[in-house]
Amino acid sequence: MWEYPVMFALLALVYLIGQRIRKKNIKTYPEFKFFLPGLFIKVGGGFFFACIYVFYYGQGDTTSFYECSMAFTRLLLHDTGDFITVLFGDGTQEMKSYFTSQTGEPLMYMFAESSTRFTIKILVPFVLISGQSYFITTFFVSIFTYGGLWGLYRMFVSYYPTYSRELAYAILFMPSVAFWGSGILKDSFTLAATTYLIVRINAVIRRKGSLWLNVIGIIVFSYIIISIKAYVMLIIMPSALVWLMYSRISKITNSLIKYLVLPLVVMFIVVGSYFGLRAFGESLGKFSVEHALKTAAINQNDLKQEYYEGNSFDIGDFEPTVVGALSKSPQATAAGLFRPFLWESRNIVMLLSALENSVILGFTLWILIKIKWRRITKYLGKHPLIIYCLVFSIMFAFMIGLTSPNFGALVRFKVPLIPLYMASLMILYLELKPGKNWEKKNTAHHTQTWTS
Repeated sequence: MWEYPVMFALLALVYLIGQRIRKKNIKTYPEFKFFLPGLFIKVGGGFFFACIYVFYYGQGDTTSFYECSMAFTRLLLHDTGDFITVLFGDGTQEMKSYFTSQTGEPLMYMFAESSTRFTIKILVPFVLISGQSYFITTFFVSIFTYGGLWGLYRMFVSYYPTYSRELAYAILFMPSVAFWGSGILKDSFTLAATTYLIVRINAVIRRKGSLWLNVIGIIVFSYIIISIKAYVMLIIMPSALVWLMYSRISKITNSLIKYLVLPLVVMFIVVGSYFGLRAFGESLGKFSVEHALKTAAINQNDLKQEYYEGNSFDIGDFEPTVVGALSKSPQATAAGLFRPFLWESRNIVMLLSALENSVILGFTLWILIKIKWRRITKYLGKHPLIIYCLVFSIMFAFMIGLTSPNFGALVRFKVPLIPLYMASLMILYLELKPGKNWEKKNTAHHTQTWTS
């Protein structure tokens, strides 16, 4: 029971510190009026997530991660030398033998898997400073992971300062991001590392801040992503290349040269992505070049079994080839973006995701129906950031829709794409809605200085 008063005290402390940060920055950066609301929604999402899994489900991946990180933390307190050995060791039985009855043992199936073991190691500092409390650990994880989301929000506001409120709804206030991106899960750290990485890539593109610090940040966050969910880098890498290259091409005034260069850029990105896939092959697991298509086809056949009890979806059978996978791209992408639908909900968590998906689907359809394609393509041609967001979101949705035919996994895996997709939709809506002429706007705000 001691953790509840401690949590209230921590909330009060965070509020006081947040107010100080807000007061210090709001005159120069008006978007800081959303700093505290976004922070408390993130913390609230983490607390709600913890309560659902402790009191409703009774257990889950989150409690398993916590129990394993508890064993690591006790080993650190018991014998620092053994902890360091295990920290830099692999997931063998020999490494597991360093744990004793005093420390407790991590679950072997989690300890043996490299990405899961890496996540457990990341959790150790959070467990340590929380006094080994599950709820307080969740609190600190939600605070830490908010930094990346806040950085992403400020990045978009630096391009579109007049839309700070609308972008806050799209990035900071999305329920599934607060819920799945704040708890003790791989997905929280994947979301944080992805958003931090995107912010650093943007800083390099816009030449903001120290180049060396930005490059170091890119390396660190890329390493975290590769260590936890390497397939995310398969999406970030080609889409970031599109962003970088097109940000340069869009400045070319000669249309003929621009359209001659564009095919070369696309070819470069395709070739680079292929070699990236080959390089990351061993780390990608079911998402590697060799295994992704075969695994996806097997999963789609397996999901028809009765033991899933309606918690899975079917995009149809396909051959485990590139052509076969691409033939399912509309169904897979739609699933990654918009499913589960309301009628597919089987529990409270799926219902909440389905409600949010209904909003995302409705918003998407409104833009596709109400805004002319010519206006959209013309706008995208001058805004590489929005191209990046859409390329990332669509590629990400296709990959998870093809390879993760289980709603429980799908709603977690899709979290990194939601802020980018919703932000891009919001910008398209605000800039291109009927009756508004974005071409006559003063575009000076797009070059507003942003401190990375």
